[in-house]
Amino acid sequence: MTRLALCAARMPHLLAAVLLLTASLWLPAARAEVRAWLDRSAIGMGETVTLNIESDDRQEPDFSVLEPDFRIASRSTNTQVQIVNGAMARTNLWAVALEPLREGVIELPPIPVGGDRTAPLQLTVRPMARGSAANGDEVFMEVEVDSPAPYVQQQVGLTLRLFYAVALLDGNLDEPAGEGLQVRRVGQDAQYSRRVGGRAYNVVERHYVLTPERSGPLTVGSVTFRGRLASGASPGSFFSQGTPVVTGSDPVAMDVRPAPADASSPWLPARALRFTDTSSSLPAQARVGDALELSLRVEAEGLSAEQLPELALPPIEGAEIYPDQETRETRESGTGLVGVRSRKFAIVPLREGRIELPERSLTWWNTGDDRRQRSALPALSIEVLPAPASSAAARPAPATAVPEAAAGDAFSAPWAAQARLWQLTTLIFATAWIGTVLLWLLNARRRARAAGPGAPVTPAASSWRPELAHALARADLAAARRALLRIAPGTRDLESLAHALAAASQREAVRALDRALYRGDAAEGLIEQLRAAFARKPVLASEAAHAAPDGQALPPLYPPR
Repeated sequence: MTRLALCAARMPHLLAAVLLLTASLWLPAARAEVRAWLDRSAIGMGETVTLNIESDDRQEPDFSVLEPDFRIASRSTNTQVQIVNGAMARTNLWAVALEPLREGVIELPPIPVGGDRTAPLQLTVRPMARGSAANGDEVFMEVEVDSPAPYVQQQVGLTLRLFYAVALLDGNLDEPAGEGLQVRRVGQDAQYSRRVGGRAYNVVERHYVLTPERSGPLTVGSVTFRGRLASGASPGSFFSQGTPVVTGSDPVAMDVRPAPADASSPWLPARALRFTDTSSSLPAQARVGDALELSLRVEAEGLSAEQLPELALPPIEGAEIYPDQETRETRESGTGLVGVRSRKFAIVPLREGRIELPERSLTWWNTGDDRRQRSALPALSIEVLPAPASSAAARPAPATAVPEAAAGDAFSAPWAAQARLWQLTTLIFATAWIGTVLLWLLNARRRARAAGPGAPVTPAASSWRPELAHALARADLAAARRALLRIAPGTRDLESLAHALAAASQREAVRALDRALYRGDAAEGLIEQLRAAFARKPVLASEAAHAAPDGQALPPLYPPR
């Protein structure tokens, strides 16, 4: 009894211990305090510092509070799980590489992590190390511009050189930048050796083109190089990390001038500009409806294609101008850019006589001579002949002479006899006209029944030719379709026209046009195919037996140059 009583007395304590042990297995461990620290308290401008944050909260810290003073170069996360006395403890570690955006003492604000915040930290940022050969530095940089006082929108060449006297394991260069500047890298890096201050250096040279977008003082910011030197470690060691090095260039100041008061519009500051055309290939004579092809081209050193103006021809009295699509190209040349813009035009004379192609000119600013310059192309005159007639015009039949005596006798007859004569003549002519109309309708019905539905109709006059020439000159496929349908006025679609044509080349060209318009097929080479196919007179299938010999051809749509 004593032993049972003792067990009964201890039972409440045993139950409490069991409950406490069970709760310790299921309850999470006490939350650890959020901790943050920097791997260094002072760095130089252009270097990076690692910020570490440790917490048991899974939610990622809000690093956006650092953006006003730092650029986040990289970040990583590590999670550790431990079981201590049966309790699971999870610890998260975040590490971010921060690059300061300014010099001086920077206060890192508290960073939110879930429901907690880190303690504020402080970082001292020294000015960037800028080496030089005079100080005997192993790595340094030089930056220079070819024009410290350019005009607005004038291209400025910037040359960046990296000098190093020891082996580099790796490294990278930032791109130059500045407010109000467009920056574009050109060419390939050049590598060579140079002795500076009695010491041999390897040199990496890189070129850029700067375009100032506004006038006034502008600054090209410092360019930073980050790398690792082979010094300080065994060069043959695979695990050698080398010695980190960070260096920067001096900022470059420019005083950008506005466009001169006497500059032309559009403003074109260039080192050289060539304005050409193909007027020398135009014929001295042309016919009404012919399409004369003329190309304009402008090439400018120191300007991109986007800076060049749109090319256009001045109005030509007595002719229509149909411009083609413009082509633009910006290519690299040496240490700069060359912009090219070209365009084709079709000039179609509308009347005979002479047409005058006025002078074409382009005014630009020569940045080498610092003066306004004008490039002009001389005017041109072309004689226009009448269009070739499709058929001889009908000439009126000569009137039959009436002897004077007979005329006098007629007027001397009584009025009633003359009236009866005119009535009889009118009746005869009316009867003959009605009979002619009835006969024509009867023959037309017979021909329609014999040929069946959809039979081809005799081609209309050659008025379709200038219309087709105009359409092909401006690459207007819909207008080319309308012009071709005029060959056989009874046809309503291109497939019917293809069936009506006797020449295989013309049938294929018409079907290719139909596929390009309604099936979305590629139209590459279609303009040339149509020109070649319809350079000859189209012959309908119904007239193939009576067609002229194949050697008879119409004048070409485009006269040879």
